[in-house]
Amino acid sequence: MFAALFKRAEQTVDSAIGDLGNRIVIAIPFLVALGFAATSFTLYLDRVYGSELGTLIVAGAFCLLGFVVALVVRIRRRQAVSRQTAAASEATVAGEASPKEDLNGAAGPQSLFDDETVMAVVTSAAPIVLPAILRTGMKNWPIILAAAAGLYVVSRPGSDSSGVQPDTSSQSS
Repeated sequence: MFAALFKRAEQTVDSAIGDLGNRIVIAIPFLVALGFAATSFTLYLDRVYGSELGTLIVAGAFCLLGFVVALVVRIRRRQAVSRQTAAASEATVAGEASPKEDLNGAAGPQSLFDDETVMAVVTSAAPIVLPAILRTGMKNWPIILAAAAGLYVVSRPGSDSSGVQPDTSSQSS
Protein backbone atom coordinates (compact mmCIF):
# COMPACT_ATOMS: atom_id res chain seq x y z
CA MET A 1 0.00 0.00 0.00
CA PHE A 2 2.80 2.43 0.87
CA ALA A 3 5.17 1.11 -1.82
CA ALA A 4 4.12 3.74 -4.36
CA LEU A 5 4.53 6.50 -1.79
CA PHE A 6 8.01 5.29 -0.80
CA LYS A 7 8.99 4.91 -4.46
CA ARG A 8 7.87 8.49 -5.18
CA ALA A 9 9.79 9.81 -2.14
CA GLU A 10 12.88 7.89 -3.23
CA GLN A 11 12.65 9.36 -6.74
CA THR A 12 12.29 12.86 -5.29
CA VAL A 13 15.37 12.41 -3.08
CA ASP A 14 17.35 10.95 -5.99
CA SER A 15 16.32 13.89 -8.16
CA ALA A 16 17.33 16.41 -5.47
CA ILE A 17 20.71 14.73 -4.95
CA GLY A 18 21.27 14.55 -8.71
CA ASP A 19 20.41 18.24 -9.07
CA LEU A 20 22.81 19.11 -6.24
CA GLY A 21 25.52 17.02 -7.90
CA ASN A 22 24.98 18.78 -11.22
CA ARG A 23 25.23 22.17 -9.55
CA ILE A 24 28.47 21.18 -7.84
CA VAL A 25 29.96 19.91 -11.11
CA ILE A 26 28.98 23.17 -12.82
CA ALA A 27 30.42 25.29 -9.99
CA ILE A 28 33.86 23.61 -9.85
CA PRO A 29 35.34 25.27 -12.98
CA PHE A 30 34.09 28.66 -11.82
CA LEU A 31 35.70 28.15 -8.42
CA VAL A 32 39.00 27.18 -10.05
CA ALA A 33 38.79 30.26 -12.28
CA LEU A 34 38.08 32.41 -9.22
CA GLY A 35 41.18 30.95 -7.56
CA PHE A 36 43.37 31.82 -10.53
CA ALA A 37 41.85 35.30 -10.75
CA ALA A 38 42.49 35.85 -7.03
CA THR A 39 46.10 34.69 -7.42
CA SER A 40 46.66 36.99 -10.38
CA PHE A 41 45.03 39.91 -8.58
CA THR A 42 47.18 39.21 -5.49
CA LEU A 43 50.38 39.16 -7.54
CA TYR A 44 49.45 42.44 -9.23
CA LEU A 45 48.64 44.11 -5.91
CA ASP A 46 51.86 42.74 -4.40
CA ARG A 47 53.83 44.47 -7.17
CA VAL A 48 51.95 47.74 -6.80
CA TYR A 49 51.45 48.00 -3.01
CA GLY A 50 53.88 45.52 -1.50
CA SER A 51 53.34 42.04 -0.18
CA GLU A 52 51.57 42.78 3.11
CA LEU A 53 49.20 45.47 1.89
CA GLY A 54 48.41 43.69 -1.37
CA THR A 55 47.43 40.51 0.46
CA LEU A 56 45.31 42.48 2.92
CA ILE A 57 43.49 44.18 0.05
CA VAL A 58 42.66 40.80 -1.50
CA ALA A 59 41.49 39.46 1.89
CA GLY A 60 39.29 42.51 2.32
CA ALA A 61 37.87 42.03 -1.18
CA PHE A 62 36.93 38.44 -0.34
CA CYS A 63 35.34 39.55 2.93
CA LEU A 64 33.33 42.13 0.99
CA LEU A 65 32.32 39.46 -1.51
CA GLY A 66 31.22 37.23 1.38
CA PHE A 67 29.10 40.03 2.85
CA VAL A 68 27.42 40.65 -0.51
CA VAL A 69 26.66 36.94 -0.93
CA ALA A 70 25.30 36.78 2.63
CA LEU A 71 23.01 39.74 1.92
CA VAL A 72 21.76 38.19 -1.32
CA VAL A 73 21.05 34.87 0.41
CA ARG A 74 19.26 36.65 3.24
CA ILE A 75 17.07 38.64 0.86
CA ARG A 76 16.24 35.55 -1.21
CA ARG A 77 15.39 33.59 1.94
CA ARG A 78 13.02 36.36 3.09
CA GLN A 79 11.34 36.40 -0.32
CA ALA A 80 10.95 32.62 -0.28
CA VAL A 81 9.44 32.70 3.21
CA SER A 82 7.02 35.46 2.22
CA ARG A 83 5.99 33.48 -0.88
CA GLN A 84 5.45 30.35 1.22
CA THR A 85 3.42 32.32 3.74
CA ALA A 86 1.28 33.79 0.98
CA ALA A 87 0.78 30.36 -0.59
CA ALA A 88 -0.12 28.84 2.78
CA SER A 89 -2.65 31.59 3.49
CA GLU A 90 -4.22 31.13 0.04
CA ALA A 91 -4.39 27.38 0.58
CA THR A 92 -5.99 27.89 3.99
CA VAL A 93 -8.58 30.26 2.54
CA ALA A 94 -9.32 27.84 -0.30
CA GLY A 95 -9.49 24.91 2.13
CA GLU A 96 -6.74 22.98 0.38
CA ALA A 97 -3.51 21.51 1.72
CA SER A 98 -0.26 23.31 1.03
CA PRO A 99 1.83 21.80 -1.79
CA LYS A 100 4.92 21.80 0.46
CA GLU A 101 3.13 19.82 3.15
CA ASP A 102 4.77 16.55 4.17
CA LEU A 103 3.25 13.35 5.54
CA ASN A 104 2.96 14.73 9.08
CA GLY A 105 1.19 17.87 7.88
CA ALA A 106 4.09 20.19 8.75
CA ALA A 107 4.83 22.76 6.09
CA GLY A 108 8.02 24.77 5.83
CA PRO A 109 11.27 25.22 3.96
CA GLN A 110 13.35 22.10 3.50
CA SER A 111 17.02 22.48 4.29
CA LEU A 112 19.80 20.88 2.28
CA PHE A 113 21.22 19.49 5.52
CA ASP A 114 18.02 17.63 6.45
CA ASP A 115 19.15 14.76 4.28
CA GLU A 116 20.88 12.03 6.30
CA THR A 117 23.28 11.21 3.47
CA VAL A 118 24.66 14.74 3.35
CA MET A 119 25.10 14.77 7.12
CA ALA A 120 26.90 11.41 6.95
CA VAL A 121 29.34 12.81 4.38
CA VAL A 122 29.93 15.94 6.47
CA THR A 123 30.55 14.00 9.67
CA SER A 124 32.92 11.56 7.97
CA ALA A 125 34.92 14.38 6.35
CA ALA A 126 35.16 16.47 9.52
CA PRO A 127 38.15 14.62 11.09
CA ILE A 128 40.15 15.19 7.91
CA VAL A 129 39.11 18.76 7.13
CA LEU A 130 38.92 20.19 10.65
CA PRO A 131 42.69 20.05 11.46
CA ALA A 132 43.54 21.74 8.15
CA ILE A 133 40.95 24.44 8.81
CA LEU A 134 42.34 24.98 12.31
CA ARG A 135 45.93 25.26 11.03
CA THR A 136 44.89 27.80 8.41
CA GLY A 137 42.62 29.62 10.84
CA MET A 138 45.36 30.03 13.43
CA LYS A 139 47.55 31.75 10.83
CA ASN A 140 44.79 34.11 9.67
CA TRP A 141 42.78 34.68 12.86
CA PRO A 142 42.40 38.49 12.48
CA ILE A 143 40.80 38.13 9.05
CA ILE A 144 38.58 35.28 10.21
CA LEU A 145 37.54 37.26 13.28
CA ALA A 146 36.67 40.29 11.13
CA ALA A 147 34.69 38.13 8.70
CA ALA A 148 32.82 36.42 11.55
CA ALA A 149 31.98 39.77 13.12
CA GLY A 150 30.72 41.07 9.79
CA LEU A 151 28.61 37.97 9.17
CA TYR A 152 27.16 38.29 12.66
CA VAL A 153 26.15 41.88 12.01
CA VAL A 154 24.66 41.03 8.62
CA SER A 155 22.77 37.99 9.91
CA ARG A 156 21.11 39.82 12.81
CA PRO A 157 17.38 40.21 12.40
CA GLY A 158 16.01 43.64 11.55
CA SER A 159 15.29 46.00 14.40
CA ASP A 160 11.71 46.09 15.65
CA SER A 161 10.03 48.84 17.55
CA SER A 162 9.29 46.45 20.42
CA GLY A 163 12.99 45.94 21.14
CA VAL A 164 14.34 46.48 24.65
CA GLN A 165 16.02 49.85 25.09
CA PRO A 166 19.18 49.98 27.23
CA ASP A 167 18.76 51.52 30.67
CA THR A 168 20.50 54.91 30.68
CA SER A 169 19.15 56.09 34.04
CA SER A 170 22.01 54.47 36.01
CA GLN A 171 24.68 56.48 34.16
CA SER A 172 25.90 59.61 35.90
CA SER A 173 27.33 62.64 34.15
